[in-house]
Formats: sequence, structure tokens, C-alpha cells
Amino acid sequence: MAALSWKSNFTETECRIFRGKVIAGILKTTIFKYDGRGELDGYMLTFKSKGFFQSRTEIRDIEGRSVLGDIEYNLFRSKAWITYEGKRYEWRLESWLRSKWVVANGESEARFESAGFWKREGNVINEDIPPPVILASFFVQSFFHKISSAS
Repeated sequence: MAALSWKSNFTETECRIFRGKVIAGILKTTIFKYDGRGELDGYMLTFKSKGFFQSRTEIRDIEGRSVLGDIEYNLFRSKAWITYEGKRYEWRLESWLRSKWVVANGESEARFESAGFWKREGNVINEDIPPPVILASFFVQSFFHKISSAS
């Protein structure tokens, strides 16, 4: 079980991921596009959204050349499915305030919890979810935050 924490900036376009007091990773997104770039534990990824209402995001290597997986969204139920290296993970909200979410595949899971309603920081309890999927989970949270802010 690995404990992580995170802090986001005011616009939530940058999320820093910590292991203790040491930066373990970062995710950067833009305000107007549903794309991003990030790194966690040496895994460097690019997220490129495609489709009508941005219903799918490709997970690519940092250069954007090879597709390593994807994210499919269910916008009405605030759920997503992350596929990475052939394994599928379900992402779901655990709180109507959007302060808790889980990513799991039946064998393992990671739980994300915000420190408070107005705070842009929180903790992650990870039980064997790989770093690229953890990073993708932060991207999904950012994606749904943008969708809800736009409506």
C-alpha cells in the first residue's frame, strides 16, 4: 500500500503528486482543451481527447507517437473506464460533492480523497494500481471538473 498526496493550483491546470514531501509526479492540463501531459514515477504520458463531446481520450507516450491505452467516459453517470496495457479499470465518484473517487479493476484499487470542499489537495491510498493508471485517474478527475464547470 503506497500513500500519495496531491495539490492543485487554483485553476486546477496543474496537479503535483507527492510521496511524503518529495514530488513523485505532475499532471498539466489546459483550461480550454481536454488534453494533458504528465509524469508519475518515471512514466511520462500524454492525454489526447477525441470525439464528439470529448467522449474518449487516448493515453500516449510523451512524444504522442504510440497509443498505450485510452479512457472512455460516461458523462451522465460521471464514470470512466481506463484501459492501459490491456487491463481495464473502472473510475467512479464516491461522493456527490466530487471529493472522493476510486479506480479499481476487481483485483486492486486506489482511493482518492480531497482534504475538504474548497481545498485543492488530498490523499491517495493505492493498493497495486500502476502509476500510469493513477496519473490517468487524476486526468479523469480534471476532465469531469472541467465538464461540470462549463455547465
